Amino acid sequence: MLPLWLSAIAAVLTVGLAAAFAVVALRAQRALVSQLRMMEDLYQRDAEQRARAQAQLVAAWPVSERSTYESLLRRGIVGAAIRNGSESPVYDVELIYRDVPAAWIAVRQVGTVPPAAAAEVFAGFDEERTEGRPDPSRINPDGSIKLAPSAAMKVEIRFTDGLGVRWSRDSTGVLTQLPPGTPRMSTVAPDAEVEPVHG
Repeated sequence: MLPLWLSAIAAVLTVGLAAAFAVVALRAQRALVSQLRMMEDLYQRDAEQRARAQAQLVAAWPVSERSTYESLLRRGIVGAAIRNGSESPVYDVELIYRDVPAAWIAVRQVGTVPPAAAAEVFAGFDEERTEGRPDPSRINPDGSIKLAPSAAMKVEIRFTDGLGVRWSRDSTGVLTQLPPGTPRMSTVAPDAEVEPVHG
């Protein structure tokens, strides 16, 4: 039989060794959790980048009725160029024109835009509305609203990519993923696919 003091030392050493193993195991677990979080973050960033890949290649901008597209747009008609530089079509495309000082918004439903090397021009709109009060300098003597030239308007494009994700690119070029269930800007049901304007 071991002396009592030797048994006490063995017990203390056993507890100390168990505590040391527990500390090492805890540190290893924390390191593993940290690595898993880092891998999850990298995977998430990669998934977000892949999701944005097609949307980043779609853009729209206002066109001037006085410049290149003079033969396509007559005075007073809004128009925008759309370019889908991706390898797949985009769907449910809406062009939103805004003339903020006139408190005017117009929406053009385009439908599907296929991939293309060059931009396509779409003129006109399906519906218009006023939001807010127009600047007094924009009100004509007869009460009608004077709109800015097409090229001076702000144009936003909204579309659905090949993965079914809805996107918006504003007039400054900022691309935003829209939350699921975001309503369309247009309140009118589309009749059919819209053909671009050709000069």
